[in-house]
Amino acid sequence: MAMSEDQIREAMRKSFSAYATVTRRASIVWGGRLAVAKAEAELAKVPPEDFEAIAREEAALADRCMASDATALHPVVPFLSEVSS
Repeated sequence: MAMSEDQIREAMRKSFSAYATVTRRASIVWGGRLAVAKAEAELAKVPPEDFEAIAREEAALADRCMASDATALHPVVPFLSEVSS
């Protein structure tokens, strides 16, 4: 039997809530690791602008990977992007 609109809404709510929770936790871990890396860079006398350039390069790579994964693994994402535009 097909799901009702309310059941679909509840399933989506749970899915997005789980995604938000995982994203928050990942952000906390990322922030901690970035702080450690920055402290290590300071100890190693890496100039702040060099550290920032490295961080930007790595962030850009991670962004490209996440965008690629979203496109390949979550086919509903382009639909949601179109709807929200």
